Amino acid sequence: MKSWLRLLRVSLAPSAAADAIAGLVFGHGGLPIDPRAWWLVGASLGVYHGALVLNDWHDRRHDAHTRGSRPIPSGAISAASALALAIGLFAAGIVCAFLVSPSVAAWMSVVALSAVVYDLAGRGPWLGPILLATCRAGNLGAGIFVAHQSGVLDVPVTLACVAPLLYGAYVFHVSRLGRFEDGEDLHDLARRPRALLIVAALCLAALALTPAPTPAHIRWVAFVLALAGGFGLVRAALTREPWTRAGVERAMGLALRRLLVASAVVALLGVRSDAYAGAVAASVILLGFPLSHALRRVAPPS
Repeated sequence: MKSWLRLLRVSLAPSAAADAIAGLVFGHGGLPIDPRAWWLVGASLGVYHGALVLNDWHDRRHDAHTRGSRPIPSGAISAASALALAIGLFAAGIVCAFLVSPSVAAWMSVVALSAVVYDLAGRGPWLGPILLATCRAGNLGAGIFVAHQSGVLDVPVTLACVAPLLYGAYVFHVSRLGRFEDGEDLHDLARRPRALLIVAALCLAALALTPAPTPAHIRWVAFVLALAGGFGLVRAALTREPWTRAGVERAMGLALRRLLVASAVVALLGVRSDAYAGAVAASVILLGFPLSHALRRVAPPS
Protein backbone atom coordinates (compact mmCIF):
# COMPACT_ATOMS: atom_id res chain seq x y z
CA MET A 1 0.00 0.00 0.00
CA LYS A 2 2.83 2.37 0.79
CA SER A 3 4.31 1.78 -2.66
CA TRP A 4 0.99 2.56 -4.33
CA LEU A 5 0.64 5.75 -2.31
CA ARG A 6 4.18 6.76 -3.24
CA LEU A 7 3.44 6.09 -6.91
CA LEU A 8 0.33 8.26 -6.66
CA ARG A 9 2.30 10.95 -4.80
CA VAL A 10 -0.68 11.17 -2.51
CA SER A 11 0.85 14.05 -0.54
CA LEU A 12 0.22 16.30 -3.56
CA ALA A 13 -3.53 15.62 -3.61
CA PRO A 14 -4.45 18.72 -1.53
CA SER A 15 -2.91 20.96 -4.19
CA ALA A 16 -4.93 19.44 -7.04
CA ALA A 17 -8.16 19.60 -5.04
CA ALA A 18 -7.40 23.20 -4.04
CA ASP A 19 -7.30 24.30 -7.69
CA ALA A 20 -10.79 22.97 -8.33
CA ILE A 21 -12.22 24.43 -5.11
CA ALA A 22 -10.69 27.85 -5.76
CA GLY A 23 -11.97 27.93 -9.35
CA LEU A 24 -15.48 26.96 -8.30
CA VAL A 25 -15.66 29.55 -5.53
CA PHE A 26 -14.19 32.31 -7.70
CA GLY A 27 -16.55 31.56 -10.58
CA HIS A 28 -19.68 31.21 -8.48
CA GLY A 29 -18.97 34.14 -6.16
CA GLY A 30 -19.20 31.75 -3.23
CA LEU A 31 -19.96 28.08 -2.71
CA PRO A 32 -21.78 26.48 -5.69
CA ILE A 33 -25.43 25.74 -5.07
CA ASP A 34 -25.61 22.85 -7.55
CA PRO A 35 -23.99 19.86 -5.81
CA ARG A 36 -22.95 18.41 -9.19
CA ALA A 37 -20.29 21.10 -9.46
CA TRP A 38 -18.28 19.42 -6.71
CA TRP A 39 -17.62 16.43 -8.97
CA LEU A 40 -14.98 18.71 -10.44
CA VAL A 41 -12.77 18.00 -7.41
CA GLY A 42 -12.81 14.30 -8.28
CA ALA A 43 -12.09 15.16 -11.91
CA SER A 44 -9.09 17.24 -10.89
CA LEU A 45 -7.69 14.51 -8.66
CA GLY A 46 -8.17 11.81 -11.29
CA VAL A 47 -6.43 13.72 -14.07
CA TYR A 48 -3.67 15.05 -11.83
CA HIS A 49 -2.69 11.76 -10.24
CA GLY A 50 -3.15 9.88 -13.50
CA ALA A 51 -0.56 12.21 -15.00
CA LEU A 52 1.83 11.63 -12.10
CA VAL A 53 1.58 7.85 -12.43
CA LEU A 54 1.99 8.02 -16.22
CA ASN A 55 5.08 10.17 -15.71
CA ASP A 56 6.68 7.49 -13.52
CA TRP A 57 5.69 4.78 -15.99
CA HIS A 58 7.34 6.65 -18.86
CA ASP A 59 10.50 7.37 -16.84
CA ARG A 60 10.84 3.85 -15.44
CA ARG A 61 13.96 2.91 -17.44
CA HIS A 62 15.75 6.17 -16.65
CA ASP A 63 14.72 5.88 -13.00
CA ALA A 64 16.22 2.38 -12.87
CA HIS A 65 19.64 4.04 -13.18
CA THR A 66 19.05 7.22 -11.17
CA ARG A 67 16.20 6.59 -8.71
CA GLY A 68 16.04 2.85 -8.25
CA SER A 69 14.02 3.11 -5.04
CA ARG A 70 10.94 4.38 -6.84
CA PRO A 71 7.99 1.94 -6.87
CA ILE A 72 8.30 0.80 -10.51
CA PRO A 73 12.09 0.33 -10.91
CA SER A 74 12.32 -1.24 -7.45
CA GLY A 75 9.87 -3.94 -8.53
CA ALA A 76 7.27 -3.08 -5.88
CA ILE A 77 4.77 -2.28 -8.65
CA SER A 78 4.88 -3.67 -12.17
CA ALA A 79 5.00 -1.34 -15.16
CA ALA A 80 1.79 -2.86 -16.55
CA SER A 81 -0.06 -2.25 -13.28
CA ALA A 82 1.16 1.35 -13.16
CA LEU A 83 0.02 1.99 -16.72
CA ALA A 84 -3.38 0.46 -15.98
CA LEU A 85 -3.70 2.70 -12.92
CA ALA A 86 -2.80 5.80 -14.93
CA ILE A 87 -5.38 5.01 -17.60
CA GLY A 88 -7.98 4.23 -14.93
CA LEU A 89 -7.37 7.51 -13.12
CA PHE A 90 -7.62 9.52 -16.33
CA ALA A 91 -10.88 7.76 -17.18
CA ALA A 92 -12.27 8.30 -13.68
CA GLY A 93 -11.37 11.97 -13.85
CA ILE A 94 -13.16 12.46 -17.17
CA VAL A 95 -16.21 10.56 -15.87
CA CYS A 96 -16.35 12.84 -12.83
CA ALA A 97 -16.13 15.86 -15.13
CA PHE A 98 -18.95 14.41 -17.28
CA LEU A 99 -21.13 14.24 -14.16
CA VAL A 100 -20.81 18.03 -14.02
CA SER A 101 -21.58 18.43 -17.73
CA PRO A 102 -20.36 17.11 -21.11
CA SER A 103 -18.68 20.44 -21.85
CA VAL A 104 -16.72 20.26 -18.60
CA ALA A 105 -15.65 16.73 -19.57
CA ALA A 106 -14.33 18.19 -22.84
CA TRP A 107 -12.46 20.89 -20.88
CA MET A 108 -10.82 18.37 -18.57
CA SER A 109 -10.00 16.14 -21.54
CA VAL A 110 -7.89 19.00 -22.93
CA VAL A 111 -6.15 19.32 -19.55
CA ALA A 112 -5.54 15.56 -19.51
CA LEU A 113 -4.20 15.64 -23.07
CA SER A 114 -1.75 18.42 -22.12
CA ALA A 115 -0.56 16.28 -19.22
CA VAL A 116 -0.13 13.21 -21.44
CA VAL A 117 1.87 15.20 -24.00
CA TYR A 118 4.11 16.48 -21.20
CA ASP A 119 4.64 12.99 -19.78
CA LEU A 120 5.43 11.32 -23.09
CA ALA A 121 7.05 13.98 -25.25
CA GLY A 122 7.02 17.46 -23.76
CA ARG A 123 10.14 17.74 -21.63
CA GLY A 124 11.84 20.59 -23.52
CA PRO A 125 13.24 23.60 -21.65
CA TRP A 126 10.30 25.74 -22.72
CA LEU A 127 7.65 23.28 -23.91
CA GLY A 128 7.71 21.38 -20.60
CA PRO A 129 7.04 24.41 -18.36
CA ILE A 130 4.42 25.70 -20.83
CA LEU A 131 2.55 22.38 -20.72
CA LEU A 132 2.69 22.22 -16.92
CA ALA A 133 1.44 25.80 -16.70
CA THR A 134 -1.37 24.94 -19.11
CA CYS A 135 -2.41 21.96 -16.99
CA ARG A 136 -2.53 23.91 -13.72
CA ALA A 137 -4.16 26.98 -15.27
CA GLY A 138 -6.73 24.71 -16.93
CA ASN A 139 -7.35 22.93 -13.64
CA LEU A 140 -8.08 26.23 -11.90
CA GLY A 141 -10.02 27.59 -14.85
CA ALA A 142 -12.29 24.55 -14.94
CA GLY A 143 -14.27 25.81 -11.94
CA ILE A 144 -14.69 29.22 -13.57
CA PHE A 145 -15.83 27.45 -16.75
CA VAL A 146 -18.44 25.54 -14.74
CA ALA A 147 -19.82 28.83 -13.43
CA HIS A 148 -19.85 30.31 -16.94
CA GLN A 149 -21.72 27.29 -18.32
CA SER A 150 -24.25 27.60 -15.49
CA GLY A 151 -24.83 31.28 -16.23
CA VAL A 152 -23.79 32.46 -12.76
CA LEU A 153 -20.39 33.96 -13.60
CA ASP A 154 -20.69 37.63 -12.61
CA VAL A 155 -17.30 38.64 -14.01
CA PRO A 156 -16.70 39.25 -17.75
CA VAL A 157 -15.07 36.17 -19.28
CA THR A 158 -12.01 38.15 -20.35
CA LEU A 159 -11.43 39.31 -16.77
CA ALA A 160 -12.22 35.88 -15.33
CA CYS A 161 -9.29 34.52 -17.37
CA VAL A 162 -6.82 36.74 -15.50
CA ALA A 163 -6.61 34.52 -12.41
CA PRO A 164 -5.83 31.27 -14.33
CA LEU A 165 -3.32 33.11 -16.52
CA LEU A 166 -1.45 34.55 -13.54
CA TYR A 167 -1.57 31.18 -11.81
CA GLY A 168 -0.21 29.57 -14.97
CA ALA A 169 2.57 32.19 -15.11
CA TYR A 170 3.52 31.30 -11.54
CA VAL A 171 3.64 27.58 -12.38
CA PHE A 172 5.66 28.29 -15.53
CA HIS A 173 8.42 30.09 -13.61
CA VAL A 174 8.44 27.48 -10.85
CA SER A 175 8.73 24.76 -13.51
CA ARG A 176 11.67 26.58 -15.08
CA LEU A 177 13.26 26.60 -11.64
CA GLY A 178 12.61 22.87 -11.33
CA ARG A 179 14.79 22.18 -14.36
CA PHE A 180 17.81 23.29 -12.32
CA GLU A 181 16.76 20.94 -9.50
CA ASP A 182 16.50 17.95 -11.83
CA GLY A 183 19.71 18.77 -13.67
CA GLU A 184 17.84 19.06 -16.98
CA ASP A 185 19.25 22.53 -17.64
CA LEU A 186 23.02 22.14 -17.61
CA HIS A 187 23.91 25.81 -17.97
CA ASP A 188 25.66 27.61 -15.15
CA LEU A 189 23.16 28.44 -12.40
CA ALA A 190 24.46 32.00 -12.05
CA ARG A 191 21.59 34.25 -10.95
CA ARG A 192 18.76 32.65 -12.91
CA PRO A 193 17.11 30.85 -9.96
CA ARG A 194 17.01 34.20 -8.14
CA ALA A 195 15.26 35.87 -11.07
CA LEU A 196 12.75 33.03 -11.44
CA LEU A 197 11.86 33.16 -7.74
CA ILE A 198 11.36 36.92 -7.79
CA VAL A 199 9.15 36.79 -10.89
CA ALA A 200 7.14 33.95 -9.32
CA ALA A 201 6.66 36.11 -6.20
CA LEU A 202 5.43 38.98 -8.38
CA CYS A 203 2.95 36.63 -10.09
CA LEU A 204 1.66 35.57 -6.68
CA ALA A 205 1.24 39.17 -5.55
CA ALA A 206 -0.44 40.13 -8.83
CA LEU A 207 -2.91 37.29 -8.34
CA ALA A 208 -4.44 39.24 -5.43
CA LEU A 209 -5.10 42.14 -7.82
CA THR A 210 -7.26 40.03 -10.16
CA PRO A 211 -10.26 42.10 -11.27
CA ALA A 212 -13.38 40.94 -9.42
CA PRO A 213 -16.18 42.60 -7.42
CA THR A 214 -14.61 41.47 -4.16
CA PRO A 215 -15.31 43.57 -1.01
CA ALA A 216 -12.34 45.76 -0.11
CA HIS A 217 -11.70 44.16 3.29
CA ILE A 218 -11.65 40.66 1.77
CA ARG A 219 -9.33 41.78 -1.01
CA TRP A 220 -6.93 43.16 1.62
CA VAL A 221 -6.89 39.76 3.33
CA ALA A 222 -6.11 38.10 -0.01
CA PHE A 223 -3.38 40.65 -0.74
CA VAL A 224 -1.72 40.18 2.65
CA LEU A 225 -1.83 36.39 2.18
CA ALA A 226 -0.25 36.72 -1.28
CA LEU A 227 2.44 39.07 0.03
CA ALA A 228 3.24 36.68 2.88
CA GLY A 229 3.72 33.86 0.40
CA GLY A 230 5.74 36.01 -1.95
CA PHE A 231 7.95 37.30 0.86
CA GLY A 232 9.24 33.79 1.54
CA LEU A 233 10.18 33.38 -2.11
CA VAL A 234 11.96 36.74 -2.27
CA ARG A 235 13.83 35.98 0.94
CA ALA A 236 14.96 32.65 -0.52
CA ALA A 237 16.04 34.42 -3.69
CA LEU A 238 18.15 36.97 -1.83
CA THR A 239 19.82 34.73 0.74
CA ARG A 240 21.32 31.95 -1.41
CA GLU A 241 24.48 32.78 -3.31
CA PRO A 242 26.27 31.14 -4.95
CA TRP A 243 23.43 28.91 -6.04
CA THR A 244 23.77 25.15 -5.80
CA ARG A 245 21.40 22.40 -6.85
CA ALA A 246 20.70 21.67 -3.19
CA GLY A 247 19.72 25.30 -2.73
CA VAL A 248 17.46 25.09 -5.75
CA GLU A 249 15.81 22.00 -4.28
CA ARG A 250 14.99 23.86 -1.07
CA ALA A 251 13.69 26.86 -2.99
CA MET A 252 11.60 24.56 -5.20
CA GLY A 253 9.94 23.11 -2.10
CA LEU A 254 9.01 26.61 -0.94
CA ALA A 255 7.58 27.49 -4.34
CA LEU A 256 5.52 24.31 -4.62
CA ARG A 257 4.04 24.75 -1.16
CA ARG A 258 2.85 28.20 -2.21
CA LEU A 259 0.56 26.68 -4.80
CA LEU A 260 -1.90 26.29 -1.93
CA VAL A 261 -1.44 29.96 -1.04
CA ALA A 262 -2.23 30.94 -4.63
CA SER A 263 -5.40 28.81 -4.61
CA ALA A 264 -6.50 30.30 -1.28
CA VAL A 265 -6.02 33.82 -2.68
CA VAL A 266 -8.21 33.00 -5.68
CA ALA A 267 -10.87 31.52 -3.39
CA LEU A 268 -10.92 34.69 -1.28
CA LEU A 269 -11.33 36.81 -4.39
CA GLY A 270 -14.43 34.77 -5.16
CA VAL A 271 -16.23 36.35 -2.20
CA ARG A 272 -19.00 38.65 -3.35
CA SER A 273 -21.41 39.02 -0.44
CA ASP A 274 -20.96 35.85 1.63
CA ALA A 275 -17.65 36.33 3.43
CA TYR A 276 -18.30 33.13 5.36
CA ALA A 277 -18.16 31.06 2.17
CA GLY A 278 -14.82 32.57 1.16
CA ALA A 279 -13.36 32.05 4.61
CA VAL A 280 -14.46 28.41 4.65
CA ALA A 281 -13.04 27.73 1.18
CA ALA A 282 -9.72 29.45 1.91
CA SER A 283 -9.43 27.67 5.27
CA VAL A 284 -10.09 24.27 3.70
CA ILE A 285 -7.43 24.97 1.09
CA LEU A 286 -4.85 26.12 3.66
CA LEU A 287 -5.55 23.01 5.74
CA GLY A 288 -3.87 21.26 2.85
CA PHE A 289 -0.53 22.25 4.41
CA PRO A 290 -0.79 20.01 7.50
CA LEU A 291 -2.62 17.33 5.51
CA SER A 292 0.10 17.24 2.87
CA HIS A 293 2.77 17.10 5.58
CA ALA A 294 1.01 14.18 7.26
CA LEU A 295 0.69 12.32 3.96
CA ARG A 296 4.37 12.88 3.23
CA ARG A 297 5.22 11.15 6.49
CA VAL A 298 3.09 8.15 5.51
CA ALA A 299 4.25 7.93 1.89
CA PRO A 300 7.26 10.17 1.14
CA PRO A 301 7.41 11.07 -2.56
CA SER A 302 10.47 9.82 -4.43
